[in-house]
Amino acid sequence: IDPDDDTPSPLAAAVVRAAAELELDAHGITGDSLVFLPGERQIQEALELLRRESPAARELLPLYSRLSTAEQERIFAPHAAQRIILATNVAETSLTIPGVRFVIDSGLARMSRYSPRAKLQRLPIEAISRASADQRKGRCGREGEGICIRLYSETDFAERPEYTEPEIHRTNLASLILQMAALGLGAPEEFPFIDAPDGRLLNDGY
Repeated sequence: IDPDDDTPSPLAAAVVRAAAELELDAHGITGDSLVFLPGERQIQEALELLRRESPAARELLPLYSRLSTAEQERIFAPHAAQRIILATNVAETSLTIPGVRFVIDSGLARMSRYSPRAKLQRLPIEAISRASADQRKGRCGREGEGICIRLYSETDFAERPEYTEPEIHRTNLASLILQMAALGLGAPEEFPFIDAPDGRLLNDGY
């Protein structure tokens, strides 16, 4: 990667185009925009491009887990200018941001996933499920009519899994085994989980 190359990433450019589309054709709706991006790097790339391309009247705020509590709580502060909040999937279900009437969804998220072959826990960027996409869309309809722009095709959406794979099927189970032992809940192999863990993951956890 050339450090002097300032060509915007395709994802950041798509966010800017979607924000411009909402600026021009919001169907009379006013409010803030919430942009879902997979990670901190993608948020910073989009922020940089928006600062160059977006009207100065808009306030731009990032939202991801590494930010301090004070920085994260800025999204709840009273404000006069319209905002564009660029967030990871932390904003998908865990909190409701007031004033959001527009959502721009990249359709991507970092998913914690354990590889039995490599014996490593990774955080790859993956396409989200249809249920997650609908959850994101619902963020713009909490206070009234809103608009959601998805940065992927309807065909792409239809081909995605209906629901997100349960975390117990894609994570290292060492902490689960230890917690069950500490609580005296018996062997994980015999516990009536709603979604039973894979035997290979249990073996690796032990």
